[in-house]
Amino acid sequence: MVILAIYGAVKLGDWFEGAFFMGDFKAWVNGDVGGPEPMLFLLALPLCFLGVSIFVSRFYGRSLGLLLRKVSQFRAGLLEIGRWVGTLVVAGLCSLAIAKVLAILGMDVRGTFVDTYVQRNTLIVGFAMGFAVIPIIYTIAEDALNAVPEHLRAASLGCGATPWQTAIYVVLPTAISGVFSAIMIGMGRAVGETMIVVMSAGNTPIIDMNIFNGLRALSATIAVELPEAVKNGTLYRILFLSGLVLFAMTFVINTVAEIIRLRFRKRAMQL
Repeated sequence: MVILAIYGAVKLGDWFEGAFFMGDFKAWVNGDVGGPEPMLFLLALPLCFLGVSIFVSRFYGRSLGLLLRKVSQFRAGLLEIGRWVGTLVVAGLCSLAIAKVLAILGMDVRGTFVDTYVQRNTLIVGFAMGFAVIPIIYTIAEDALNAVPEHLRAASLGCGATPWQTAIYVVLPTAISGVFSAIMIGMGRAVGETMIVVMSAGNTPIIDMNIFNGLRALSATIAVELPEAVKNGTLYRILFLSGLVLFAMTFVINTVAEIIRLRFRKRAMQL
């Protein structure tokens, strides 16, 4: 499925660029072609999809669940696919309306966090760090979820809850401290990363809010600049100050994360 998804993304790339950005994303970013609606639509689509899903689940979820139990498994699958497609269509129409209204009001994301495009940018760093961090988070979170006592799952299922309801309302609250610890460990891994940032972000020492521009992290700055810094010089001392700032940030984040984890653990013990 991963290979098929990558293949489909590569094949649909040109069509997507032509449908949303007039066939040239760089020209669209520079303001030479197109209007602000495409990016506004893409930004509003996840929020609209989430809102429509919550609305359908809240007001029609019970009746749909009862209907799915009365039909065969094949028809239930078709109904689920139909519900997903319908939710996507409604969310798309809602996102299009929001994009049109914001464009009429003069809102344009170009020139803010979507600006001049370079090949090695912050978005590439996000994808690369995701491949490095997600396995760590997944492994630790899976262990935390598997550590939940089996009798809690059995009791929930015995009371009539679905596997999804059991996972959300029983298993996850019990294992939330372990899941949160996994997320914070992954975050610490990302904050301290050096070479991925240097190679993926283009080693740009100037950072702004544009996601299509490069950057240089504190750890990467220390690794790149320290070999050429004159001992006891200004740059030398600034690099040590950067290391102290990085240590302070890590210490504060880990302390806050530990406090939150203990609170989650205490709440889970009270269940």
